[in-house]
Amino acid sequence: MAKLKVNNQVVEQYIDPTRPLSIVEQYVAEFYGSDCEFSVELSDTEQQMINRIQVRSDVEKQVADSQSLLGTTSDTTHLLLNELSGFVNKLSEANSLEDVKASVTSLKASIGDIEGKVATGELTFPYQSKGLDTVKQEIIERANGVNNLL
Repeated sequence: MAKLKVNNQVVEQYIDPTRPLSIVEQYVAEFYGSDCEFSVELSDTEQQMINRIQVRSDVEKQVADSQSLLGTTSDTTHLLLNELSGFVNKLSEANSLEDVKASVTSLKASIGDIEGKVATGELTFPYQSKGLDTVKQEIIERANGVNNLL
């Protein structure tokens, strides 16, 4: 837990790191005086948690609420599943190079422009900013976590 320092001395070892500073300020004023200086020291893990909460809040305020993001993710998944299914079915029946080329027609029409938009910088995916290793580790942790509960 976070540490509360008043006048450069640790006065509380286990303060909630998510507690708003205005509440901490009221607490300090009430118990130590309104003229005291205070700070809250966070561990690296706590700071990462606070940063994640802030980013999620910003996304919800500036981009979309969680349900809308989930809907967009669902739409994307369904689109890819449908197009991949069609591609696999057509590819499995291909007998020539022309058949192979024809099997990607629908897939290319649906999502072929994405690669170009990424290449020009018109589109950037969050996984690109987070880093592939970080994203893969999150996928592994969440998949294993859910699987362990099942």
